[in-house]
Amino acid sequence: MAQQDQAHARILICAPAKLPALFAGDLEGTCALCQQPVRFRPHVPRRCILVCLQCYLVHAEPGARCEILPAAAAELKAAGIPQPMW
Repeated sequence: MAQQDQAHARILICAPAKLPALFAGDLEGTCALCQQPVRFRPHVPRRCILVCLQCYLVHAEPGARCEILPAAAAELKAAGIPQPMW
């Protein structure tokens, strides 16, 4: 992704690929910070910077908030997983 595009892209917090998959059809990519493999859902916006959960926890500003995309919230609800309140 071009540097100009990165300035306007959203950060997508991803599961490390080494963790068991919760859903079939996950896509794989690479964390932009640590270069480790990550897993994410196919419905996420195309222009995202992939960041693994561990890097997010290390680098996020205190009090940073996350947005759960509506499609992700629906999948979590259908799987019986409570939605985190961030």
